[in-house]
Amino acid sequence: MGLSLNLNPRKIAIVLGLIAVLLALQSIYSEYVLVEIIGLGTDTAPARLLDLFSVNIEESIPTWYSSINLFLAATLLAWIALSKRLHGEPYSLVWASLALVFLYLSMDEGAAIHESFSGPLKSAFDTSGFFEFGWLILGIPLVIVFGLLYVRFWWRLPDRTRLLFAVAGLMYVGGAIVIEGISASQYAADGTSSFRYLAIATVEETFEMLGVVVFIYALLDYLHRGDHRLALQTQTPVPGFSEARWRWPLSLTLTALVFAAIVLVVDGGLLAWGVVLDDDESTAAAAPYHYYILVEELAGEGITITHFTGDFSPTDDVAQRTAAALLTEFPSVQILSLPTLNASIAVASDEPVLDGDRIIDLMEWIDETEYVFYDTDIIRAIVELP
Repeated sequence: MGLSLNLNPRKIAIVLGLIAVLLALQSIYSEYVLVEIIGLGTDTAPARLLDLFSVNIEESIPTWYSSINLFLAATLLAWIALSKRLHGEPYSLVWASLALVFLYLSMDEGAAIHESFSGPLKSAFDTSGFFEFGWLILGIPLVIVFGLLYVRFWWRLPDRTRLLFAVAGLMYVGGAIVIEGISASQYAADGTSSFRYLAIATVEETFEMLGVVVFIYALLDYLHRGDHRLALQTQTPVPGFSEARWRWPLSLTLTALVFAAIVLVVDGGLLAWGVVLDDDESTAAAAPYHYYILVEELAGEGITITHFTGDFSPTDDVAQRTAAALLTEFPSVQILSLPTLNASIAVASDEPVLDGDRIIDLMEWIDETEYVFYDTDIIRAIVELP
């Protein structure tokens, strides 16, 4: 006896779409709390838990959800390809190639493959604004090539399927390219992951998720209308199939109320937990993030960045030797000591990188008020070099 799966495309799409919207709303809340209340990059338990619900972080629940949906789409495409092949119908290889494309998209969503190209492409083409994320230089031509390769196949699809494919494609590509470019411009303007940037990026990810949901609905609807039954055979096929039916024990209203109550309790608890943390603990936890963005801002061609643990001390033999070694290689060596972050940064280059105005701007950017600055002449005096 086999098992036949009687799937309702509309109900499945509604459930998947609602999950995507709820994840997006939860992400907006999490990012607002992290940016405006706890502090973005704070390495505390509530902050790490809130990060789990962000659509803009690779290692998160929404990313896992998106990856699964893309894999589901790849599976349905493979099923259609197999069915076409068995019945001798045309375009089986095209359906199979689409399955491979979505299999790659599923891997890319989970492993952020395309983002690994952003840095090299940004450096090579010196991109900014809409192309702040360098991978868009490669992504846009690939989308155009993809459209040209599959436009004939798309045009020969049934009217309903063709329309649904178009809607899904516009939503997914509109999110991945257009809204991604807008968020990139906002990131470039703010110079960091501001709440405005994260909000726009959340809209982008939501469009992508909903685009995949519409595509899954289109595939299920295509299977349903073409009478391509999904069946699992465990023994020799028999004329009839038994259908597995299962009903959710709670009403839709009661389910929504229970879910909302759980979300409110969890979110409220995380917010309270993050707010009541000791200020010193929160500041110390945020230090690695602040230090990282400061180093990223100072780094550049011909500039060497050296890290000192703790405050730079003129009496520390190790610090003196490190500074002396830098001075033998570079005409300019400047050290910025940050007591709050318990770290110091040496910036070595042919020309001075830091001055009073830039240091003030940097301190305002990372929300720090305490620093000690050692210019090249002071360092030479400390290490007793002429």
